Amino acid sequence: MWMLGMMVVLMLTGMPLALAVGVAVALYIYFVAPVSGTIIPQRMLGAVDGFVLLAIPLFLLTGRLMSDSRIIGQLIHFSTCLVGWVRGGLAQVNVVLSVIISGISGSVLADTAATGSSLVPAMKRAGYGAGFSGALTAASASIGPIIPPSIIMVVLGGLTTVSIGRLFLGGVVPGLILAIVFGVIVYWISKKRNYPKGDLPTGREFVKSFFQALPALGLPLIIVGGILTGIFTATEAAAVAAVYTLLLVVATRQFSFRKFYRGVVDVGVATGAILFVVAIAGVLGWVLIMERAADGMLHYLGGFADNPTLVLALITLALLVLGCFIEIMALLILSIPLLMPVVQQVGIDPVHFGVVATLALTTGLITPPFGLSMFLTCRLSGIRMEEFAREVFPFLLGIGVVLVILIIFPQLVLYLPNRLMG
Repeated sequence: MWMLGMMVVLMLTGMPLALAVGVAVALYIYFVAPVSGTIIPQRMLGAVDGFVLLAIPLFLLTGRLMSDSRIIGQLIHFSTCLVGWVRGGLAQVNVVLSVIISGISGSVLADTAATGSSLVPAMKRAGYGAGFSGALTAASASIGPIIPPSIIMVVLGGLTTVSIGRLFLGGVVPGLILAIVFGVIVYWISKKRNYPKGDLPTGREFVKSFFQALPALGLPLIIVGGILTGIFTATEAAAVAAVYTLLLVVATRQFSFRKFYRGVVDVGVATGAILFVVAIAGVLGWVLIMERAADGMLHYLGGFADNPTLVLALITLALLVLGCFIEIMALLILSIPLLMPVVQQVGIDPVHFGVVATLALTTGLITPPFGLSMFLTCRLSGIRMEEFAREVFPFLLGIGVVLVILIIFPQLVLYLPNRLMG
């Protein structure tokens, strides 16, 4: 309680949450815990000294290379041929494009920026409302952390002992279900508002767009296929993805040293911020274990211990509420070290929990008042938060429906990992 109170006081002063957690934990260790303060750098170094975390900058670099090239345009053209002729054509393209990009970059903000900068202006010119365009872009980008690769899953696996490969596979079916639900919502809204649809492409045009996009479309298959066949690990898959994308950009004569340098610097800054959060999580997790915080959580949930589904539903609800106010990586470091022992104790499969938690945490990026994807798309589409909140509500309901389905039917998450990885 002393440490929690200190965190709250520091946050009220305007200090970033991750830094507030770090300072509170440090003060607790130095003045309350019966251990030496040298445990802090040891635990911080131990938390980031993991091979799996190398995947973070590599996946970020892959997404940056893709967004700085013409690959996005080729994927948009293919997506348009695929679903652009359905009611709400460009909106449907937005959803399909997010699914495709999700299999390449692993970063929800990178997906939001890439999709939004390309499609939001086009949707507004085609007669779609600015609020709808922005809300859809942010919502569809939330598919990104579910479909592999996923930086959130990499961090979650790094904080725990859960297999990242199994988490990746567990997210495939839920991600596709979420995309289908979004497609249905888009169709319903588009029909209600009489949004336009494109022309049905000719067979020749479709084949041409497919072969133009094929090099980029093959990347998710390389990543997942390599992990499944044992050719490389999830971290090595990130390196393969980065090298593959770089070679693709060079081969198509889209490479620029200036853009590459700027991209590497930006990726380095983003990676440093993420790894700082992971390092703080290492110290916080150790303190929570030492203080047996999970025992208190088990005590409160003890009445539901014979119903893992209800426990997972309560945890998911808590993550959804907290995600409205706490940044996603900060919420990871606060929740996962505390929740994972509880999850294992009550018999919830860690992969099932990891995928559900990833979707619940990602939802915080599009919920007012502090969703980062919300702020990004509001800027891209030129709308206010109130308009965004009104337009994103149907998609939040869709995410809620998918979460309920995944909680009740864990095999939707576990079938592929169990089938393909044993």
